[in-house]
Amino acid sequence: MHSFREVTDNFFVSPQISVEDVETAHKSGFETLIMNRPPGETPDQPDTQAIVDAASGNVMTFFHIPITAPPQMPDVDATIDALEQSAGKKVLAFCRSGTRSVTLWAYAMAKMKSLEPMEIISKAGAAGYDLSPHTQNLQALYEL
Repeated sequence: MHSFREVTDNFFVSPQISVEDVETAHKSGFETLIMNRPPGETPDQPDTQAIVDAASGNVMTFFHIPITAPPQMPDVDATIDALEQSAGKKVLAFCRSGTRSVTLWAYAMAKMKSLEPMEIISKAGAAGYDLSPHTQNLQALYEL
């Protein structure tokens, strides 16, 4: 099982999860999953439909926002929508390493003005992700 890295009280990121990890996530209180990988990105990636089915079987909301890099505004907007629909719920976002997931979260937080850019970078850093290369973009998005 992968570690679920806490970014905020209700938002966590993880490297790729397995079908078995979905049940573990559910038992850990997660109610929403956000997958940020395109299907079949690598040969060892679990089948997307199997993850969707596992989420459904555990009564979890599932969002699929596949991105490569860097994030585009439609991806950020889709993340905002997923986070708003999951307000007050424990959310686990995942991709190959967790970096795309935390980056989308960061851009969403800046666009929503939920957190100031340096606080976003600090929270991501505490979870093990260096988003300092995104500082200018986060600041610009926050100031819009």
